[in-house]
Amino acid sequence: MSNDAGLAHLDCYLDQVHRHLGGLPDAEVRETLAELRSHVLDKVGGDTTPARIEAAIAELGSPREVARVNVTERVVAGLETHRSPLWVLHAIVRLAGLSAYGLFAFLVSVLGYGSAAAFLATAAVKPFAWRQAGLWVQSDGRNSYVASLALGVMDRPHAGRELLGVWIIPIGLGLGLLLGWLTWRFGLFSLRLMGRRARRDR
Repeated sequence: MSNDAGLAHLDCYLDQVHRHLGGLPDAEVRETLAELRSHVLDKVGGDTTPARIEAAIAELGSPREVARVNVTERVVAGLETHRSPLWVLHAIVRLAGLSAYGLFAFLVSVLGYGSAAAFLATAAVKPFAWRQAGLWVQSDGRNSYVASLALGVMDRPHAGRELLGVWIIPIGLGLGLLLGWLTWRFGLFSLRLMGRRARRDR
């Protein structure tokens, strides 16, 4: 009877881990849970009393931490075959809710790719919407030292002073591509860093 109680405790623990594995496909979730179950049972060596199961589980760590390590390792393993900016961003999105650094990497990636897209779109549209696309500076009207910048394509001519004119095309293309590349490289670095931390915490 006590052995049944120990196995029930293990199932409860695995259920909690399962709830934190939302970033993985169903097949990988099943594989991860099977590996954890096998690891615990190997650890106790056939003695599935609650005390032995509890001791083996304690060595693994909390369900959330175990899930973080496993999800991170499996996502980062994808770098061996996938390195496109879209895949890297998707991987960072999957890890954003698992750690503070994952959230930081996600926010930096959104800011970087968003800025790159704004520069590229402005440069591309400028020849066709001369007065609506560009980089403007506008004072608040009361203090000449307080000004705001606006970049992008507006639905009507902007009231501020345009800064770059035709130069927004080469500058926008150059900065957009550079920001996109830097953001992609930052994403690769972040995934590798999170992968190393996960292996260390295992």
